[in-house]
Amino acid sequence: DEEKAQYNVYPKMQVFRVFNVAQTNLQEARPELWEQLERENGKRVENGEHFSFGPVDAMIKDNLWICPIKPTHQNEAYYSITKNEIVVPEKEQFRDGESFYGTLFHEMVHSTGAEGVLDRLQPTSFGSKEYAREELVAELGSALVAQRYGMTKHIKEDSCAYLKGWLDELKESPQFIKTTLLDVKRASSIVTQKVDKIAQELEQNVTEEQEDKRSAKERIFYASVAYLQTADDTKQLDELKDKGDYKGLLALAKEYYDGNGMDEQHTYASPLQNRGDDLLIEDKDFAVVYNGSVGGTYDIMLKYTEQEVRDHITRYGTDRASDDVKEVAKDMAAEQFAELTHQRMPVFEMPDGDILYARYNRDKDTLDVGTATNAGMAVQHHYPYDHNMTLEANLQAVNEKLNELEEYREELQEAEYGGGLRR
Repeated sequence: DEEKAQYNVYPKMQVFRVFNVAQTNLQEARPELWEQLERENGKRVENGEHFSFGPVDAMIKDNLWICPIKPTHQNEAYYSITKNEIVVPEKEQFRDGESFYGTLFHEMVHSTGAEGVLDRLQPTSFGSKEYAREELVAELGSALVAQRYGMTKHIKEDSCAYLKGWLDELKESPQFIKTTLLDVKRASSIVTQKVDKIAQELEQNVTEEQEDKRSAKERIFYASVAYLQTADDTKQLDELKDKGDYKGLLALAKEYYDGNGMDEQHTYASPLQNRGDDLLIEDKDFAVVYNGSVGGTYDIMLKYTEQEVRDHITRYGTDRASDDVKEVAKDMAAEQFAELTHQRMPVFEMPDGDILYARYNRDKDTLDVGTATNAGMAVQHHYPYDHNMTLEANLQAVNEKLNELEEYREELQEAEYGGGLRR
């Protein structure tokens, strides 16, 4: 307190300019934050004067609400208790998309009061206190829902007439607002929970579609993790296959996977490797291949992307690899050599002064070495490419072998001999 007494504190007013996020370049500058905001607030797709709110559109289209929603070209919006359905004008009849969704939310809140849901609706006459209270629940509930998804909710014109009645009721009974707000909370929660669930499913579908597209572009390889051929191992699988329960068969087959890494010796570009093989079922991770021509065997296969196969080759080489994996290794060597030649051409300067050039021969899986001619490279030597080593290590090994060859040491030997004569 003594320290505070030494200072004079004056209030200061500051003004901040606030912009709507749509008026900024956030989408271009921070796309990940923009996507997060869209997920949290509902994705709005502009369409002239209207916008579409995907989760609610899907709810209408696929009949996912607690009662049917029927957009119809007419001028009334209502919830029918007797038919248990919502009727609203078509979106194009509204001045903007927010007005359409705001009106729909109002009727959806009404529908939550149906028998078997919240049991809030009771037979009543138009203009009664009960009718006015239900309108208040629908107005407040729809406003909460609209606010949850970043929309502006306008009060319905016919609801304005009930405002005086609501105010009078509040003066007479303060408890009125407590019970009303409780109903508002319950009703709006049902709406938002349903909308959020649909939004999550739509987002999941988009993610799966993106993964499917990505997988379609990337080659998939199949690694055998279990080969079942004894009667004890195949009995349950046979029973599921005979019943046509392939999902159950796949689930059981997965239990045979011991969690070990890729066996490159039994990794293939196709799951069908033998005559009579039949791919029974697969998902994004596993595949089950049945062969009835050899007593009824099951090959349980784990799926890998080409990038995963490439990473495995980089770590472990190809000593035990299948031909399909070795083909990937050849692709890797060809790509690495092409990238190297963009930077510099591999050149060997021999002791006798000869200049030799190297290139990777994918067909033979060799490093070819020779001299440059007008017609191209005249290949003189072939050295097997070792995929257990890097490209630089392979080139270094070739250089060492070339230096050991007598043909590139002749002039050096003659010079040494001539020097001896001069002495």
